Amino acid sequence: MPKKTFFNLPEGKREKITNTLIKYFAYKNYSRVDIEDIAKECKIAKGSMYQYFENKKDMYFYAISEATRRAVEIMKKYDFENISLFEYVEKSLEDAWDFLINNPETYSLLEKSAFYDDSPYKEETQEFFKGKVRSLIYDIVVKNQKSGFIRDDVPPELIVVFIEGTSWNVNYPSFK
Repeated sequence: MPKKTFFNLPEGKREKITNTLIKYFAYKNYSRVDIEDIAKECKIAKGSMYQYFENKKDMYFYAISEATRRAVEIMKKYDFENISLFEYVEKSLEDAWDFLINNPETYSLLEKSAFYDDSPYKEETQEFFKGKVRSLIYDIVVKNQKSGFIRDDVPPELIVVFIEGTSWNVNYPSFK
């Protein structure tokens, strides 16, 4: 994750760096992402990037975590004590489409890193996403059980394992 110096930057500069990292990692192979190009686009020295981040891997995981945070923001509009998981799945397709249209680079980075990661950190990336998804699904299941949308005689962990198993094991095509 970024160093303290990054968080001391003005918000506009942090946002520019973040968006540029997301764009480069979304559209270029990891090995072809050049930190100097990112620095030039951000109008900063290449050395400054290393004052803000440890290394390229740190920049990559920050871009992924920020893209994930932006995507998860959409879920905050749903009250999972008043909407079932199944209704959410239906509505989330529309939200995903809107997110794609309004945030193409962020969406592309999430898809690329989750399903056909070309970085040397593929396993680490997969674990990151699995942990995020597991936590989100668990929270939704627990809230849905409290509201009666999902049976409460089945442990939420078991439901999460079922949902995870059916979704993560779908063979996702590569669009390289």
